[in-house]
Amino acid sequence: MSYEMKPLEFISVKFSIGLLLGISCGWLFPIPQELAILLSTICLVITSLFFLFENYRKGIYFGIAAFLSFISLGIVAITLAQPKLSAHHYSRDYNQDNGFWILELREVLKPTNFNRRYIFQVHALNDSARSGLILGSIQKEDKISDLKVDNHLLYYGKVHPISPPLNPYQFAYDSYMESKGVYDQIYLNPENSIQLKTTGKSLKGWAAQIQLHIKKELSSTPLGVKEQGVLRAILLGQRNDLDPEVYRSYKDAGAVHILAVSGLHIGILLLIIRFFLKPLMSSYFGRSTSMIVTLLILWVYALFTGVSPSVVRAVAMFSFITYALYLKRPTSAINILALSFLAILLIQPKFLFQVGFQLSYAAVFTIGWIYPLLIRFWRPRNRFIKRLWKLFAVSLSAQLGVLPLCLYYFHQFPGAFLVSSMLIIPFLGILLGLGILLVLLASLKSLPDSLALVYNQMIRTMNELIGYIASQENFIIRQIPMDRPGLVLLSVIIILLVLSLQKKKFVYLCFLGIAIAGFQVWNLYLLHQNRQKNEVMILHQVASTAILYQNGDVLYVMTNDSMRIKTLVENFELNRRIQSTRSIPVPNSFYLGQDQWILLDSSGILPPVRKNIKGLILTQSPRIHLGRILEQSCPDRIIADGSNYADDIRRWRRSCQIYGIPFYSTAEMGALSLGQL
Repeated sequence: MSYEMKPLEFISVKFSIGLLLGISCGWLFPIPQELAILLSTICLVITSLFFLFENYRKGIYFGIAAFLSFISLGIVAITLAQPKLSAHHYSRDYNQDNGFWILELREVLKPTNFNRRYIFQVHALNDSARSGLILGSIQKEDKISDLKVDNHLLYYGKVHPISPPLNPYQFAYDSYMESKGVYDQIYLNPENSIQLKTTGKSLKGWAAQIQLHIKKELSSTPLGVKEQGVLRAILLGQRNDLDPEVYRSYKDAGAVHILAVSGLHIGILLLIIRFFLKPLMSSYFGRSTSMIVTLLILWVYALFTGVSPSVVRAVAMFSFITYALYLKRPTSAINILALSFLAILLIQPKFLFQVGFQLSYAAVFTIGWIYPLLIRFWRPRNRFIKRLWKLFAVSLSAQLGVLPLCLYYFHQFPGAFLVSSMLIIPFLGILLGLGILLVLLASLKSLPDSLALVYNQMIRTMNELIGYIASQENFIIRQIPMDRPGLVLLSVIIILLVLSLQKKKFVYLCFLGIAIAGFQVWNLYLLHQNRQKNEVMILHQVASTAILYQNGDVLYVMTNDSMRIKTLVENFELNRRIQSTRSIPVPNSFYLGQDQWILLDSSGILPPVRKNIKGLILTQSPRIHLGRILEQSCPDRIIADGSNYADDIRRWRRSCQIYGIPFYSTAEMGALSLGQL
């Protein structure tokens, strides 16, 4: 394959951009399936007519029509992939009453501190065939046996919308699940669900069974618990049992991609397979046989890892590369990448909104584009330095590609990423190859303890090395604010920078300067906007009171449990660009302009108040007669935060309804801003 790349010269790249735009438009502005199909049909017919006439086929009109066709195909793909737009989705005739649901377990999610979580496929609702996905939760203390993929359940009850975040800048789990086609959730317990007889196994069911068998067999080997977690992560893509401290170290060292089976792992696996199949190449049908065997092993490995989306994406991409290697035709890595991008998104358009998909393609794209430029920039003669320079160039290219996305999603930059990559990646092939052998032997109950101990020491050494790199706090830049406009502007800056170095045209330098200025102006604008804020906000936190007061770039935190709200405060500091944070005691009253607000805690003692107060904030479930307070003080509104008992909140709401006073509960409606001062 040729490494000479000019991305927009490839038709596949142009069509990929069109498909990406179509999927994005279809997601942001959903339309009925019939209209999407009609629009796509019209575009395809017009493109076909242009193609039939040679004069138009080579003109700009055919190119525009073809580009619009891929935009319309993207709209159709994402429209058909949204379950709610299907005529058979359960939401079409669900009336929020209790019903009988037949469900099939499709995916076991990572458990939380309190619940086990699953994704179920709906088969029937009240004896009518229905479709759709539902999130299921089971409290850990409930006596329900661990469910497995393909298990069927009969559930009687309601479904509930997945709750949006109750505090500003929290992770929006409802939006994340919506991108997977899941809109509602159910709460399972022994009283409302019965496990039905499982009939047959799906592909995912077989994969889950294989993984459970591997996990069981590995647990009986001399491998340590942390080492088993890392092994299952780098080999099987399973991070549910990964030690949180180990994961944090890899993240801070800029090596977290090692813990997710992705293009890097599949690429190394492809090299290992080609090495062992090299003797076949000399036979008559050697190349064909080698390609078929390679593809078979790659897809068996995808099954072996549980058919997770990240592995399927990577295997699909390297299947195209395998076919290109078989053809032995001069081509470009970017062309193959774009073809795999088109194929994957036409089948699974929602992959576009998954962080792993974005990071994978950004990294591979920039490796294919920037790496050849860096290699031509310096050609060392020393063999060792040459290999070291190539490894450095690959790591730098990948990091430049994922930099905007990493800042947007994770808000930190691991300055030691080059060190960790250059120390670990050269030995990752050995870890993967030996890990596969170890898992196979463990599954056959033939794993020698000596081999297990050697591998255990290798993983432990890697963990210790990563831990040491991560402990160098001076190399980790945290709390970097980045929003969507900033993401776009930074991506444009990187693209224009590479183009300027590649073609050395003055116009690219001009646009680069404009992009950098735009990025600076946008950040200065956000900084100015936040410095104008003067706001009080009541957060929602279970069993705790938390009030934030922002005065420009200074944040005052009022709480009785600072550790509980540490993450909430950090998110607020990051997104509001706070320069200084101070903790002060929770007051019993405060003023917003001329309006007085009263906080009533568990003591139940009202501080001195005016005849009429603006609002009363109830915290820590005070033992009070609310009706009497409402008659005496006449507050304009009542607010109950997350520190109150649910029964008290219900009783206070009834009292407020009687007196006709607005009542607000943060447990139901989330954090509340009391407005600008």
